[in-house]
Amino acid sequence: MKVGSKHQSAEMRRQQILSAADLVLIDVGVEDFTIDQVAERANIAKGTVYKYFKSKDEILAEISAKAISLLLQNFRQATASHTHSVERLKAICWAAYRYYQTHLAYHELLAYIERPDFNIDFQGYTKISQSVQDFCESIIAEGQQKGEINPSLNPELLVRVIWATNIGVIQFVQTKQKLIQNIHETSIDEMIDISVQIMANGISTNKKD
Repeated sequence: MKVGSKHQSAEMRRQQILSAADLVLIDVGVEDFTIDQVAERANIAKGTVYKYFKSKDEILAEISAKAISLLLQNFRQATASHTHSVERLKAICWAAYRYYQTHLAYHELLAYIERPDFNIDFQGYTKISQSVQDFCESIIAEGQQKGEINPSLNPELLVRVIWATNIGVIQFVQTKQKLIQNIHETSIDEMIDISVQIMANGISTNKKD
């Protein structure tokens, strides 16, 4: 009984640290995130944080699983009302953009942990990330079977290209937001819409989609 109580106490403290870290991430963003801020938010000693996590990147890796789980949840919700595979992929692109708008800290975190120099091997993130890939691939494979998507396209590579294109547009929007709105009088939503339409027309067997 005592062993179980100690284990539960340790797990509760670990979750306390992660909850505090989540709040710090949302408040300051991934670049300004520090262990000191986490300890202060959790109201514990800095050494206690290091008892459970070796580095800030280890903490961020844990939070990333929550972040990408939320992204997958958004994808599922966005595609639920569509039956045509191309429309479902368009909905995913829009969901990714809305995710960026409403969960900026998580969006930045997912980019941060996918850097080549991020060396934390966290299976939780890898597993859920693969679930996102599999979900999108299944939509493409189904669309190819139904004759809605070009059958010559490799589903795995197509998902990566769509994701890379979508992230690229979002990053452009993020860095050029003021220029786009004030100089060219083009709404950001219009830019996203054009990108989504180009993607849809490029993969569809019906170019009117």
